[in-house]
Amino acid sequence: MNSETIEVSSINNEVYDRLRQRITLGNIAPGQKISIRSVAESFGVSTMPVREALRKLQAEGFVTFERRSVTVNQLSVEEVKQIFQIRERLEILAAEWAIGKVANKDIEELRSILQKMDRENINVKEWRKLNQEFHIRFYACAKSPHIIEAIKNVWDKVEPYMAIYTSFVEDFAEAQEQHAEILKVIEKRDLAQLVEKITEHMEHTSHIVCEALLHPRKLIR
Repeated sequence: MNSETIEVSSINNEVYDRLRQRITLGNIAPGQKISIRSVAESFGVSTMPVREALRKLQAEGFVTFERRSVTVNQLSVEEVKQIFQIRERLEILAAEWAIGKVANKDIEELRSILQKMDRENINVKEWRKLNQEFHIRFYACAKSPHIIEAIKNVWDKVEPYMAIYTSFVEDFAEAQEQHAEILKVIEKRDLAQLVEKITEHMEHTSHIVCEALLHPRKLIR
């Protein structure tokens, strides 16, 4: 029987990927302390690959090592605003590059994503995943992997706070209305209106997240 030994580097990468995903999805919340031993036990590995993964995440700005603990970095309200502004600039650039290349089949796929997001019984996790898919699917029309990579890197910084957004709003009706308006102007290939709609959408989301950070209350969802 052929052996299928898992290389140490594969274990390290898997631990890193899982931890990074948990942080960016908000499963490990901003400000929460991470127990290296507990993570190692839950993954069924030694503490060494967990430490290595956390060191890499520290270099990327996701966690901070303290004397006896590791904490997920928590952005200030001002930092959250700045990241949304960076995201807005990048997404407007991607939209400028994409709008002239978008085809009817792309629009149909975007419409299909929105229909899935509109399902009455959709859960928060799926809605967030489809929300990213909707935006990225359009920006992919720019045919630039570099702009997509830049957008995703910025999203990773703010995505934990989208968990706050989805918990703070009563429903996704307003966000979905904005998505529908964005799709309409994409279909019309109207760049000026698209820039306006992207800006409104980003400012709406940023405002809700910042309000939730400034005035925390019992989460609705």
